[in-house]
Formats: sequence, C-alpha cells, structure tokens
Amino acid sequence: MQAKALAAVTAVSFLALAACAGTPDGGPADSGSGTVTITYAFWGNNDEAATIKSMIAAFEKANPAIKIEPNWIQSDYEQKLQTSIAGGDAPTVAQISNTALPSFANAFAPVQVDHGVYYSPAVAKAGNVGGTDYAVPFVAKSKVMAINKAAFEAAGVAVPSATAPMSTAEFVAAAKKLTSGSGAKKVYGSAPLWYDGWLVAEGGSYYSADGRTCTMGNADGIRAAQTVVDSTKPGGFAPSSIDAQGQDMFQWFSDGKVAMLPDFGPWNIAKIAALDTSKFLIVPMPGKGEPMEVDSLGIAKSATEAEVAAAKTFATFMSTSPAAQNLLASTTSALGVPVVQGSLEAFKAIAPKVNLQAFTDAVTNAVTTAYVKDKVKIESTFSTDLNSRTAIGTGTEDPATVLPELQAQCQKMLDATK
Repeated sequence: MQAKALAAVTAVSFLALAACAGTPDGGPADSGSGTVTITYAFWGNNDEAATIKSMIAAFEKANPAIKIEPNWIQSDYEQKLQTSIAGGDAPTVAQISNTALPSFANAFAPVQVDHGVYYSPAVAKAGNVGGTDYAVPFVAKSKVMAINKAAFEAAGVAVPSATAPMSTAEFVAAAKKLTSGSGAKKVYGSAPLWYDGWLVAEGGSYYSADGRTCTMGNADGIRAAQTVVDSTKPGGFAPSSIDAQGQDMFQWFSDGKVAMLPDFGPWNIAKIAALDTSKFLIVPMPGKGEPMEVDSLGIAKSATEAEVAAAKTFATFMSTSPAAQNLLASTTSALGVPVVQGSLEAFKAIAPKVNLQAFTDAVTNAVTTAYVKDKVKIESTFSTDLNSRTAIGTGTEDPATVLPELQAQCQKMLDATK
C-alpha cells in the first residue's frame, strides 16, 4: 500500500507540473477538439511492441483527454530518432536507453523526477545527465543466468545458489564439468559468452567511473577476453561463433544442448515460464554481474505547452502507475522489470517457480556504465576491431596484444568528444 500511495503522490506532483503548462483549470490545453494528441516513439519486437501498446491503452482509458499516437520504429531506432529530431519532426515522447541518453539530452526538456519513488539507485539516476534529469525512468532490463538443474544433477555438480552469484572461476569450472560428448550429441556447459558482459562480470569496464578514461585494455579486460576466447577452443565449454551462427541458444538450452545460459534478459521470461520449471532455474550472473540497461521517456524540447503537459502525465503514468508497470511482463511477453516497488510482486508471480527475484535483485545491485557522449559510436568501432582481430570473433591475434592497442584508439575517440 505504501508503494502505491507513493506512486500516487508522485503522479499528483507530475500532474501539478503539467497543469503549469496547461489551461487555467489544470488540464492540458487543446486545439478545440477536447483532446490532446501526442506521439510516442519506441522500439522492440512484435511482442514488446504489443506490450507497450497495451500500456498505452491503459493510459488512454485512465486519461481520455489525451491520445497517444504510437511510432513503433522497428530498426535503426537511434539513427531514425536523430533524423526526426534534426528534421524538426521529433516525437513528443521518445523512449531512450541510459547509454544513448547523453547523445540525445539536448533534444529533451528537463523534467522533475522524484528519485525516491524507485527502489534502485541505478534506475533513479538513469535519466540524469550532468545533474539534470532529462528523462523519466520507465523499465529496467537487468541480466541474470538461466541454468538446467537436471544437467547439474546428472553431472554431479552443485546447483548454483538462487541468490548468491558464483565467482567467475566457479562458473568456468562448472561449465567445463558440464561439457560432454561430441558432434551432434555434444552438450556444452555454457552458451557463448558476451565479451561486454563478461568484462563487467570479471570486475572490468570499458571506462573509468567518470567516463573520461578507456580501461578495457587493463588486466581485467584481458582476463575477460581470454576467458571468452578459451571457452570456444578445443576442450572449451561453449560453442564457437561458427557453431552458434544462426542458432537459437534458448532452443539449445531448452533442448539440453547447453547447461547454462548467461546474459539472460527479461525478454526470455515468457519462454522459460513455458518450460518444465522443475528442471530450469534463474540465478544471478556470475561475478560482478552484467551492465543493466534502463529505458526512460524523454519529452521533446520542441513540444508545445499543451503537449508537454500531456507528455508529463503520460510519462508519470508509464513510470509509476501499477496500471502500467504491472503490464511490463507476462506469460506471453516481457519488456523488462518494473522500476517501482509496488509492481514487483505482480512481476514475480508471472513464473513463481523459476526465481524471478534474481531479476529484481539484479536491478537493485545493478552495474551501470559511465555516461559517455559517443558511447555507441566508440563501442561499435571497438567491438568491430576486437571481433575481427581476436578469436572473440573471427581473428587469431592475442587479446593481450590487441586490447591495449584498442584502448588507445578508444581514448583518442573519447578525448575528441570533450
């Protein structure tokens, strides 16, 4: 009840802000039709888009004087969003990730966000750049690991704790023991490791905490890269990029071809809920975990007063109302994890036997990356070179040689943004 009351109070405070930009009676201004229409840009697959549209429907039912025009961008989201902003046709409200926000903050109007509404500090600060809130937190996308309990028991390996993460060394040792067979009958201890995520699990990062120094070429970064490379060598525990190409790792997981599925996002909740939950479990990611994405809602600086008022009402509803937050995940699709305490029980009830608590714990204890203006561009360049030169991708060079070189390249690009 307290969480719901807090959400209600916050909604009132946002509505009060909206009233300042609306008509004298506190409602949004309109063009004479009695309603205000605003546009909302977002991305996602078919199921995720359906989830968002259901949230929009819930909002319009609760706010009949405001209509939302969905703008579902199915590919190249950030590029197309930037093009629309530059062309003077920005959506009134745009969904934006915490990693991309620094590149778009100048296009958004500052907003007032009550950070105390959110149970995770990482969520609370997701829309903040340089001490100013430019977006309202909306959904968390934490990462966990799915395991095949039956495979652990058959191999005589202890099933990981549902609450305490394995160390990265314990993960590697378990993955090796869980690997068996050959050819079409081979069972892998783990699905392929994602370098960016494993870097964080090993205690490393792309950047220093202040975002001013590239750090992936240090000992943590090299160790993480070496683990990824070794995992796919003969005698390793994960399928190579060639073996995994075009394959659905979740299908391999459900078929028993891989025992552990790291980098397991909330969009897979509906899939694991449909399996025999006596055989499968969600546990924390090993080591320090993986970076968490938080998507927020930014309001166009170019919007009219009436649109801003309506947009604030919409953003608050999506961010804090149980009527919206309870719809973020279901047994048919999941967009992510709720960001307010009052919706967590509904979230965990979706699949009570697979330990969805691990997702909410990962939100609470989240690792978030430093804010870097050209993060997407820098990391795209870095990843391309890393994959082409080392066995993380298709290359053969030693990561211990390549990473320091790429770190220097990263630093030049980073310095150019200052």
